[in-house]
Amino acid sequence: MSTLSSIASIGIGATIGASCRYYIGIISVQYLGKGLPYGTLISNIIGSFIAGVLIVFVLEKLFLSETYRLMLLVGLAGSLTTMSALSIESVEMLSGGHYSQALINIVLNLLLSLIAASLGVVSTKYLFNLA
Repeated sequence: MSTLSSIASIGIGATIGASCRYYIGIISVQYLGKGLPYGTLISNIIGSFIAGVLIVFVLEKLFLSETYRLMLLVGLAGSLTTMSALSIESVEMLSGGHYSQALINIVLNLLLSLIAASLGVVSTKYLFNLA
């Protein structure tokens, strides 16, 4: 696979992932309010679950060609999840003196994202009898 093909594959996935993250943010504010950055939390959970599912396919079954692996895992899941947004939002909360809110935000993002990734791996193995 050429470098240009790799970049294009990642770019396509990243465009989809970033667009999804943007709209998840907008929808979450409408339905859940601004108490916490729910859009980042939801995006991280969904992206981590997708990454967990994809890791099983990529590492254990290789159902996907290199093009699709880069597009989905690096591009889509990588741009849907966002450590930078988590970091910036948490620093803003800390700067504003909202220490407990920042701690809740960090713990929820890390814990729920790890659980989501684990559920993605376990459910994929179970559903496709890969265990």
